[in-house]
Order: sequence, then C-alpha cells, then structure tokens
Amino acid sequence: MLAAMAAEAAVRDTEYIANYVTEVLAAREMLRAGLERLGIAQATQLRQLHPRLLRDRAIEVRDALREKAILVRDRSYEIPGGVRITVGTRGQVRLVLDELERIW
Repeated sequence: MLAAMAAEAAVRDTEYIANYVTEVLAAREMLRAGLERLGIAQATQLRQLHPRLLRDRAIEVRDALREKAILVRDRSYEIPGGVRITVGTRGQVRLVLDELERIW
C-alpha cells in the first residue's frame, strides 16, 4: 500500500519526471556516442543499449566492469557478444565509458 502511495505521488511530480526524462535521454545519447567512438556497435531499446561486437569478450568486459562496481548484464547467450547496459545519469555513463575505454 505504501509503495502504491509513493508511486502515485511520484507520478504527480511532473517537474521531476520531465527532468528525469531529459537526463536519461542525454545520458543515452552520450553512451551511444561513446560506444560509437570506441567502435562498439549497438542496438538501442528505450533505456538500455545492447553493445555488440564484443565477440568473445562479453564475459571479460562484464567482469572488468563488475570489478569497478559497474553492473552490466551479459547477453552473449542471446546476442553473440552482447552486454546490456541500462542507461542511468550522465555521471554514471561517464564512469562506464571511462572503464570501457581503459579495457577496450
């Protein structure tokens, strides 16, 4: 019941929602551009990017990011070389891109 009440209050805060949407869209574009710069192709779905061309490095990349407390989901069982990155804030995207640049 409390969760439903909190959700209802959150939906009424249209300024917060507008700011959040703006932030996520900017972060998604930043991540897309960063992956492109690194030569990692991707497919986009709403708030998630599915980088491809990691080939047999999907697990390696996932584990290297995990060591830095950046959690991504290995999707190589579904999309060869696939890793799912859920877009957060621009600050979070900068961290992901910095680490990808280091290990790529």
